[in-house]
Amino acid sequence: MSFKALKLTPKLLKTLERLEYHQPTPIQEKAIPLLLEQQDLIAIAQTGTGKTATFLLPMIENLPEPSESIQGKERYSVDALILAPTRELVLQIHQKIQTYAQAYTHQSVALHGGIGLGSQIKALRAGANIAVGTTSRVREHLKNGSLDLSKVKMVILDEADRMLEMGFIEEVRTIFRDLPQQRHTVMFSATFATPLKQLAHSLLHKPTIIEIPQSHQANQTIHQQVIQLPSSQEKLSLLLTLFDQTSWQQVLIFVNTKRQADRIAQALREHHIPARAIHGDKTQQMRTQALDAFTKQEIDVLVATDIAGRGIDIVGLPAVINFELPHEVESYLHRIGRTGRANQQGVALLLVSAEEYPLLNAIEKRINQKLNPHPLQSNYPIPPQKTTSSTPKREKKEHRLDLKEAKALAKKMMAKEKQGTKKRKKEGKGSRNKRHF
Repeated sequence: MSFKALKLTPKLLKTLERLEYHQPTPIQEKAIPLLLEQQDLIAIAQTGTGKTATFLLPMIENLPEPSESIQGKERYSVDALILAPTRELVLQIHQKIQTYAQAYTHQSVALHGGIGLGSQIKALRAGANIAVGTTSRVREHLKNGSLDLSKVKMVILDEADRMLEMGFIEEVRTIFRDLPQQRHTVMFSATFATPLKQLAHSLLHKPTIIEIPQSHQANQTIHQQVIQLPSSQEKLSLLLTLFDQTSWQQVLIFVNTKRQADRIAQALREHHIPARAIHGDKTQQMRTQALDAFTKQEIDVLVATDIAGRGIDIVGLPAVINFELPHEVESYLHRIGRTGRANQQGVALLLVSAEEYPLLNAIEKRINQKLNPHPLQSNYPIPPQKTTSSTPKREKKEHRLDLKEAKALAKKMMAKEKQGTKKRKKEGKGSRNKRHF
């Protein structure tokens, strides 16, 4: 099936052709015709299945294009509201709107924390008719009187299950009180547990439910590999050795805590590997700069927590490393979905210590696949990098760290961390930041 068969207009089809979008994914094939008819919809699909385009393309078609400047309070009014759980996902959706709506007069504004309200208010006053935001920042604008939802025609909840996990559902309910009763409401989620069903029942009107079978959800272009270790203390030395034995140039590493992200990034830099960390303690400017540098291949490695890693969309990203396994299987699927996108090959490597074996078993059960461990000496099938004349390939380091040296460096890093912990406790700061997301 082609996008033309989905009854999109020639104007939008021309943009998709220019973007080299040829065939719709299963979720796009099923959902886009229903959304063009403005049916309320619940779509259950994993990341990497093309869900963003699924709800944006019909939205661009259905919304009236702004044709004249608006005065007075109506300058703060928008026609569509998209809610997402993280800043990075908000920015990703905002950028996709700009890409897909090139031939239209639609304008979007990204509403998220980490920066002041001023620039966002300016964008709303300038004529933005689509708002993409986190729940907390949208509420700030509503209280401030700088956002008017009374004329919204379409509402989209993206990654609704993640909003539920992060405790944002009450904020969602509060926002929905400011929306008109007559509206087109869409919910996208990777899972559909009972609490989410209850939420959907209260917010949507007779929704159609679409669920993509797991066979379609599993991305066959991702090669999942496991390295098993007796202890988590071996992971850092192993990671450094892996970088010496491979030609990786763009790698996304996932960890579970902010402190761990900073620690890994510092160790990589000491090993002469350009790396940065992104997590909830970083300012939005720092996170944006780090992501931009990674996207442009100015740095080789980005170390991220799950929250900060949401919304990273880099076509051709060759490898994702799970330095630590997440406690939720769905988070693992989101992590590995950063690679193997747009039918390109990717590798998802798991570093699994003995205490994480139950988590590994849960992942294998969920994907219905046994992930065999590979020894350190194995040659990993990393896909070839795309290089251009403007982005020279990083020269391979002359110094090759052997396993003994790597362990010594890892031990040094752990000693620094231990010393820092003792210092914090001594200064009476040991109770700060108990949650390291």
